[in-house]
Amino acid sequence: MFSTQERLQRRTPKGGINRKTYLCLLVDEYYETSNIVRTATSAKYSRFRQADVQRSSANNVPCTCAIFLTGQFNRFNRTEQPKGNPGIQMELMQHFPCTTSGNKQCSNKCLDSIVKHLPNSQNVICATIDRDCFRERAYLFYQNCAPRWVNSNISAGKEFCCQNDSPMRCSLMAELIRQSLRENNANNTTSTSSEEQNVSNR
Repeated sequence: MFSTQERLQRRTPKGGINRKTYLCLLVDEYYETSNIVRTATSAKYSRFRQADVQRSSANNVPCTCAIFLTGQFNRFNRTEQPKGNPGIQMELMQHFPCTTSGNKQCSNKCLDSIVKHLPNSQNVICATIDRDCFRERAYLFYQNCAPRWVNSNISAGKEFCCQNDSPMRCSLMAELIRQSLRENNANNTTSTSSEEQNVSNR
């Protein structure tokens, strides 16, 4: 009658027990078993509830927009997430359907919102990306429902050049890069000549 053989042997003496004692033990067993079942059921429900909340929150991301430069993402791998800080990021606090149509709505809404920042975009992006960049294009990304950036493949076509968190003319930056390369080549040539001279003197 009891749940385990050990408990049966412990509660039932060799000579047997009377009916009243037996019924009392049986009632105790019922309540103990019920408590165990209720605890297990409650724990199982809590796990399911927590998983349901996590799924809901993962699929409840509002339409969010961002600008990433070409040096921050792989254009040939759409599943790979961009790296570093976005140049511009906006959370629109609007929810669109978790469908292809909903994603398109979010992308269009992002485009409308980002356009307002284009006149000052170079100053904002250079101050935000935390690195130098040379002739990188800005692309519009969005999140809708899921917390993953999706490349809209929309770009303004403008090239960005940034140095020390400030915008710079790309032609000037190109000249500085060429000058730096020439100086490095000259230093390498001088160093090589010195080493050859030392070898010949030996």
